[in-house]
Amino acid sequence: MAGEFRYIPQDTLNDVANLVNPILDVIVPFVPYLAVLAFVPGLLRAMLQYNIQASKGSFLDAETDRKLRSVPFGFGFWGLLTVHLVLFGLPGMAQSFAASEGARATLEVTTMAFAFFMMFGLLNMVLRFALDADVRKKLGKLGYLDMLIIATVLLPALGVGLYAWSTVRWASVWTGTVMWQSWIDAFTFNFDNTDALKQMPVFVKLHMLVVPLAAAHVLYSRLLAHVIVPRLSLWRMDAVRDEGGRVGAAEAAALMYGISAEKKDAKH
Repeated sequence: MAGEFRYIPQDTLNDVANLVNPILDVIVPFVPYLAVLAFVPGLLRAMLQYNIQASKGSFLDAETDRKLRSVPFGFGFWGLLTVHLVLFGLPGMAQSFAASEGARATLEVTTMAFAFFMMFGLLNMVLRFALDADVRKKLGKLGYLDMLIIATVLLPALGVGLYAWSTVRWASVWTGTVMWQSWIDAFTFNFDNTDALKQMPVFVKLHMLVVPLAAAHVLYSRLLAHVIVPRLSLWRMDAVRDEGGRVGAAEAAALMYGISAEKKDAKH
C-alpha cells in the first residue's frame, strides 16, 4: 500500500514485521485450538456465576452497577462480536465493502465506534475502581483481579486492534476462503494450506491471534462477565420522561445511563 498515509513510519513497521512474522507464521494456524481452549473454561465459569447470581442476587447494588455501566462497555463488546461473526461467516462481504471507499469507510468507522465504546467503558471501570472507595468496597478483593485482567489483556488487545487498523485496510486483505479455511484446516489437522495466512500483513495476524483470546478473557472476570449482560432495570427512563421530549437522542442516552445526572441535578 505504497503512498498511503500511515501513523507509524514504514521502516518501523517493516522491522516489527521481520521480527515477529516467523513466530506468527507458526502460531496462527493453531489459533482455532487456542480460542476453544480459552473459551470453554471461561464460559463454564461465567455460566456458574450467572446461576449463583440468579439464586442469590447480584454482587453489586444498583447504584454501583450503574456507575460501572455509565459508559456501556457491553454495547461495544456485542457490536464488535457481531461485526466479526458476520465477516467471519460471510468473508466475501468484506471484499464487497472494499469495492468502494464509502462502503469501506462505513465498515471501518462502525468497527472503530464499537472499539471506542469498549475502550472507554474499560477506562470508566478502572477510574471508578481507582477513585471511588465505595466501588472498591463493593468489588472486594476480586476487583483487583478484574483490574488486572483489564490492564494486562483487554487494553493491550484493543491497542493491537487500533494499531492494526491504522496500518492496513482490513477489507482489502480478506479473501472469500481464508478465515473459513483456516478453521476447517485446523480441525481436520490439515496444515498444508497456510500460504494465504503467511501472506497476510503482520498486524492482521496479530489481530487473528489476540482478539479471540482477549474476548475469552472477558469470561474470566467476574465484573466484565457481569457488565456485558444488559440490565434494563438500571436505565433511568424516568429521567428521560421528566424532560418531556425536550432533549435529543444523545442527551436522552446520557440521562438514561446517568452520565449527565450531575448536570441535571445542578439545574434544579
